[in-house]
Amino acid sequence: MKVLVTGADGMLGASVCREALSQGYGVRAMILHGSVLTTLNGLSVEMVYGNLLDVESLERAVDGCDVIINVAASTQIWPRRSPLIYKINYDAVKSLVEIAKKYKIKRFIQIGTANSFGHGNENSPGNESSPFMGEYYKMDYVDSKYKAQQFLLNEAHGSGFPAVIINPTFMIGPYDAGPSSGKMLMALYMRQLPGYTTGMKNFVASKDVARATVNAITLGKIGNCYIAGNANLSFERYFTMASKVFERDFKLKKIPKWLILTVGFLSSIWSRINGKPPKLGFHMAQQASMKQCYDPSKARQELKMPSTPIEDAIKDCLDWWQANHYLNNV
Repeated sequence: MKVLVTGADGMLGASVCREALSQGYGVRAMILHGSVLTTLNGLSVEMVYGNLLDVESLERAVDGCDVIINVAASTQIWPRRSPLIYKINYDAVKSLVEIAKKYKIKRFIQIGTANSFGHGNENSPGNESSPFMGEYYKMDYVDSKYKAQQFLLNEAHGSGFPAVIINPTFMIGPYDAGPSSGKMLMALYMRQLPGYTTGMKNFVASKDVARATVNAITLGKIGNCYIAGNANLSFERYFTMASKVFERDFKLKKIPKWLILTVGFLSSIWSRINGKPPKLGFHMAQQASMKQCYDPSKARQELKMPSTPIEDAIKDCLDWWQANHYLNNV
């Protein structure tokens, strides 16, 4: 069977390609023109250039494949509202579904987000039954991913379209070329992180999400969502773990909620004036103060998703940065 992976050169996409190859699938990797392919170096994959907004290129990419794993997305969080985000995260999914029907795709796996479900605290974490809490985020990224998820579930339950949705929490791991989710880790490593907030997140190794994603080709139930996560950790605990991996003392101070929200509010106002993205916008400050805990037991049970220790995921991220000279001047 041949698997098409969109967004194949990103952190998760690169891990999905490797996991699919290790399970014996042929892999066609769809990437944008001009992409730097360090994350796919040495892999025996078929490269195709395409764009989620270009239907003709999508058709060429899908033709000859049996499975689609749609990793590509706009993760833009500033500005929070943008029509382009919806075009990439929702309209393109609708187009891809029509193409998948035309070419009789056997399984369509969508990478969503755990934010499509309500979060909880460590004693009562969110799960796949928790109602959407979009009003807490007020971001087109979150809203568009939820809308795409609902569209796919309607297609699955209405016409039997073979859709499965994987909903990752906060991923850590190698191939984070941006960096994306690793920005906080890099700031900590470079001693540029001013402190930690009172919030919590569910953290997960990206390679575990990749395993769950590829396993979903055969194990996932059509019309189901799976929260792909692992450990619910406070930011204090997370950065303490990272400092230990970095072999450095943990010296960060707690930032009061009122202070982080004030800084975020002022930063957002200044960004609207100068047109530059804030390092810490108000919506980011709000999220940093939330307890975004989730229960990943469904993915563990039904998709046989591993639970790699978060320390190992941090180490994998650090090792990849070092091997690719991201930290030469630190």
